[in-house]
Amino acid sequence: MGAQVMMRRKFAAVGAASLIAFFVSAGGVLAAPAELTIGVLPELTGPLSENGPAFEKASRLAVDVANQAAKSAGIPTTVKIAVADPQGDPQAALSAARTVVDKGASCILGPSTTPESIAILNGLTLQRKMTMWPTASSMRLRTVKDDGTIFRTVPPDSLQTKALMAALTPALGGVAGKTLSIAYRNEPYGEGLARSVSQAWQAAGGKVQGPIGFDPQQASFDSEAGQLVVGSPDTYLVVDYPETYAKFGAALVRTGKFDPKKLFLPDAMSMATVPANIPPASLEGARGVVAGAPRGSDAFKAFSKMWTGQGGAENAAFTANAFDTGIMCFLASVAADSAEPAAIRDKVRSITTEGAPKFTFENLADAIKAVQSGQKIDYVGASGEIRFAENGDLVVGLYDVFTFRDRQREVVGQVTAK
Repeated sequence: MGAQVMMRRKFAAVGAASLIAFFVSAGGVLAAPAELTIGVLPELTGPLSENGPAFEKASRLAVDVANQAAKSAGIPTTVKIAVADPQGDPQAALSAARTVVDKGASCILGPSTTPESIAILNGLTLQRKMTMWPTASSMRLRTVKDDGTIFRTVPPDSLQTKALMAALTPALGGVAGKTLSIAYRNEPYGEGLARSVSQAWQAAGGKVQGPIGFDPQQASFDSEAGQLVVGSPDTYLVVDYPETYAKFGAALVRTGKFDPKKLFLPDAMSMATVPANIPPASLEGARGVVAGAPRGSDAFKAFSKMWTGQGGAENAAFTANAFDTGIMCFLASVAADSAEPAAIRDKVRSITTEGAPKFTFENLADAIKAVQSGQKIDYVGASGEIRFAENGDLVVGLYDVFTFRDRQREVVGQVTAK
C-alpha cells in the first residue's frame, strides 16, 4: 500500500511538472528572473556634474515603475539599482563600472563622456557581453568594436550636427555667406562635433572661422576667446561642458566684443539652471539643442507629472532618455527570462520592433505579458519612438531648441534630425 501511494505521488509530481512546463510555453504562467540589478553611472562630480543628479533620479524612477509593473503582471522579478560616480574620468569610470557589476548589475546606464565609455567597454562590458547605454554622443564610439553591446537612446552627433544646422539656419536667415566661429574642448566630443558642423556649414555655403581647439585643463582661455570673436562673426558655436565654460565664458565677456545672443551650444550645455559660477553675460539669450521628447504625447506628459511629483533634482538633459533606458533593460531581461547580460543584449531589438504592438511605461504590465508570451513589441518611450540602426544608434533624433533667460533654460521649439 505504501509503495502504491509513493508511486501515485511520483506520477502526480511528474504530471504537475509537465503541466507547469506546458503553461509556461503557452504563456499561461509568467516566468521571469527573480532579481535584476541595473547599474547606473551618473556624473555626480566632474565636468558634467550639473546633470548627474537628474540622471540618477530618472534611473530610480524607471526602477520604481518596473517594480510596480512586475507586481501588477504577477511576476516575481525585483528590480534594484546600483549607483557609482564615474567622475568624468576614464579610470574612475571603469572603477565605478566594476563597483556596480560587483553589486550584481546586468546592464549599465551611462556614463556621459566618450573616454569613460571606451574605458568601460574595453575593460569590462565587451568581455561580459553587457549592454552599456551611454549618454556620450560622439561618433568616436562607433570606431571601436563593441559586439552589439552599446545602445544609445540619446541621438549621436551625426544627428546633432543636423539639429544644430536646422536651428542655426532660420536664426540667421540662411547660411550662405555667413561666418560661423567655432571653439571646442579638445577631446572626442568637442573635436568630432566641431569638425562635423564645420563641414556641414561650409557645404551649405557658409564660412567657418577656426575651429579653435582648447585644452579644458588650461588655466586661462583669453587667447581662444579673443580668436573666437575676432572679425565680428555672424554667430558662434562653443562645444564645451558647464565646468569649463565657467572660465571660457568669463574670458568671452572680458573681450568686450562678445554677444551671447549670437551663441549656439550643444547638448552638453543644456543645464536646467545656469550655475552661479557662469557669468550671466556669457549665456543670456544663447541658444542650443538637446535630445527632446514629443511633449504632446501621453507618455511624456505622464513622465513629466511623475517627475514633478517626486521632487528633488530639476528636469535636465537626457532625463526621459535615461528613464527609457532603465525600462528597456528591464523589458529585455523579462523577454529573455534571464538576468544574464548576454541574454539581455540579445533581446533589446525584440522590444523595439517596428510594426509590433505598441506599449508605453503606462501599460508596462501588459508589455510584460506580451513579451513573455513570445511576442515582439514596440516600446514607445517617454522620449518617443526608439528605432535602432544596425550599430545601436538612433536613426531619428528629436531635439529641443532651448535658450537661457534669467539663468533658466527654456524650450522654444523642436527640430527633427534624420
